[in-house]
Amino acid sequence: MRLPVSNNEAARLEALRQYDILDTEPEETFDDLASLAAQICDTPIALINLIDANRQWFKAKVGLDIPEMPIDSGFCPICLQQGDILIIPDTLTDERFATADIVTSAPYVRFYVGIPLIVAKGEIIGTLCVVDQVPHQISAKQLAALESISRLIVKQLEMRQNLTELASINREYKQAQEALSQSESTLHSFFESAPMMMGIVELVDNDILHISDNPITAKFLGLTPEAMQNRLARELGAENRNLKYWMHHYRQAELTQSPVRFEYSHETPQGLICLSATVSAIANNHGNRQQFAYIVEDITERKQAENELRWQEALLRSMNSVSPLGFYVVDNRTDDILYFNDRFCEIWKIEHLKNAMTIGKLKNQDIIPDCCQLIIDIPSFAASCQPLQDENNFCVVEDEIGFNDGRIIRRFSTQIQDHNHKYFGRLYIFEDISARKQVEQKLREQAALLNITTDAIIVINLNNKILLWNKSAEKLYGWKTEEVIDQNAREIWVDEPVAQQQEIYQTVLMSGAWQGELNKITKFDTEIIVESRWTLVHDEHNQAKSILIVDTDITQKKQLEQQFLRAQRMDSIGTLASGIAHDLNNVLSPILMSAYLLKTKYYDPQVQQIISIIENNANRGANLVNQVLSFARGIEGERTVIQVKYLISEIEQIVEQTFPKSITVHTEIQPNLLPVCGDITQLYQVLINLCLNARDAMPNGGSLTIVAGNLWIDETSAKVHLDAKVSYYIVIKVIDTGLGISSKILDRIFEPFFTTKEAGKGTGLGLSTVIGIIKGHEGFITVSSSLNKGTEFQVYLPAVYTAEDQSLKAAEMLIGDGELVILEAEKASIQEITSTSLKNDND
Repeated sequence: MRLPVSNNEAARLEALRQYDILDTEPEETFDDLASLAAQICDTPIALINLIDANRQWFKAKVGLDIPEMPIDSGFCPICLQQGDILIIPDTLTDERFATADIVTSAPYVRFYVGIPLIVAKGEIIGTLCVVDQVPHQISAKQLAALESISRLIVKQLEMRQNLTELASINREYKQAQEALSQSESTLHSFFESAPMMMGIVELVDNDILHISDNPITAKFLGLTPEAMQNRLARELGAENRNLKYWMHHYRQAELTQSPVRFEYSHETPQGLICLSATVSAIANNHGNRQQFAYIVEDITERKQAENELRWQEALLRSMNSVSPLGFYVVDNRTDDILYFNDRFCEIWKIEHLKNAMTIGKLKNQDIIPDCCQLIIDIPSFAASCQPLQDENNFCVVEDEIGFNDGRIIRRFSTQIQDHNHKYFGRLYIFEDISARKQVEQKLREQAALLNITTDAIIVINLNNKILLWNKSAEKLYGWKTEEVIDQNAREIWVDEPVAQQQEIYQTVLMSGAWQGELNKITKFDTEIIVESRWTLVHDEHNQAKSILIVDTDITQKKQLEQQFLRAQRMDSIGTLASGIAHDLNNVLSPILMSAYLLKTKYYDPQVQQIISIIENNANRGANLVNQVLSFARGIEGERTVIQVKYLISEIEQIVEQTFPKSITVHTEIQPNLLPVCGDITQLYQVLINLCLNARDAMPNGGSLTIVAGNLWIDETSAKVHLDAKVSYYIVIKVIDTGLGISSKILDRIFEPFFTTKEAGKGTGLGLSTVIGIIKGHEGFITVSSSLNKGTEFQVYLPAVYTAEDQSLKAAEMLIGDGELVILEAEKASIQEITSTSLKNDND
């Protein structure tokens, strides 16, 4: 089968350029894949060959020293041009290649196999090839392994490309971190010197516990910040009326998870002042009680002018208070520690130095020895710090530091300038990303599991937009991930009943799950049946978030069930038909024998005519009975070894001579077609019957094609057909371009007396006789059809390996010679008329 490749050379070269791999250094992954290919095929040479406009460049090579070759050398360009796998078992026996330079001179190629490297959009960018200096044969397993390796090579190229995209994302992340670091610096300065009251509190029973407050808050209450820590509001003199009012808004902030702003009045010795408070529940709080950030300011004179600014400051302060980042600011000129937070000390495990750092007793160089005890690669760390000492270094620097306890710390560094754009320090931000790295690895592993599962896994949101589409979904339905992500599922499956989809959707929302069978249409308009399981997915707040759909392809299973039911029905019909035919034989036999006797007794022409009518109709009934018995029991005929190609040639001649000229006949017979063992007359009857049906299906003309070929049915294929066995078969296909058969009646066409023809134009026994003959030959038959698109019958007969013998023995007429005949019959009428006939013959 020819692979789907692009014919556009410019597009192919552009696809190769996008991977940015030409002239790169060797990579272990590609070297391992080339080595694996050589080992699988037991060849000394294996190459991963990327084909540019005028050269062949080897990304990985085994057994060959040169890095590249001209475009007009070797066999890989031929593989690329034909867009398919190229296999040359022996180059010297193939006149196309016997005189090639690489065959007659080094490396003296005698065996070559090339597998195209096909990227996502169909372009071939190169080949995976194995080469030997002696002739070879390659097995199907080896070839399949090489195709798998070629796909792994393309996947590796895609991974390299994805890493480039990740680097771009990382640069954007650095920019965001720079903005965040600048905001954090502003927040810290603001917290310590802000003219408004702010802090962190918790709600304890019906009171407010102060955890941390800034100096202006302590001054407002006439206390020190230390005296306020872990004190209840009532202990600090809060009135019950204000306390209840404050707690109401704290609860509201906790419920909505949004900042809440409120105003209240406060009595001071100088008089009544108006205060504005903003409280915010701190997200990701890991304590036992919910914590809140608050900001309180005097808005007596500046209520409207500064309202928006204080709102933003409260929000920023809330973010700073829950930040998992460690902050550290150093003046590189003096080596003074300008600022650090507790998280910085926790990350570097220098809590014991915190007090000395706070009072300025220690400089930056004093804490470095303690910090270096945690670092795995101290020389690399020292080298990375050296450029950061330069006052002219305005760049934002990001790197990762490995700790000897297994943690990974990300470091950001940037210069801090005052409002006059003068340098006053360098900010360092440290973030523990160990958990994130573990999560990313777990996500990668989970993503890999999703892609190797055989079930199609799809996630849609509550608006039916597709959020996830795994590799098995691509294989099952045909659409690539990039084609369906963020698309509405109803726009993908436009032919599905809307009412059914709505019912499933409502069931999932109400009960949380749904399971059942669905008929689906693939991208290529193929009908399949899936076992579909829908599960409602909730978010961390137990709110419905999306729907997980797992689809399993059960089309083949359903087809087997239909075959089994059809076989049961046909067996039942056969049993019934056998009984009816037996009784009809008992009825017709006396009539035929009586007609024969009456002809010898009465010579009146009119009587003879009547007797002939009786005899002809009885014979016709007997023939119908024989056809029914053929369907019910199969037909036991004389079996010989037959070469079917001769039989098909004879059928072709008859059809061309007798069928309307508007019907064209074509035959395709495999040259080495295997013989079968069977009755040539019966097989002739099968083929002529199928051809007659094809003729009747093409009243306005068309094309009739008869195809015959060998077929090996393995264990997997045998499971698809109930009557199939693991063996060699010949398959005969009779294909027409006629009216087709409706799917509603396709399962009934082999039943006796079932016909779609007009009354008097068919008995309905033709196909039932066909299936009886085929089963009698231990074969089976399948049919596929679409209205107005034609019908294809496929007859499978077991193949044999002995010489064919198409001779038929002449039937001998036995003549009695005084023997005694004992007559036994089920019916008295048959016994009586048979006895009379024998006596007459004896006379």
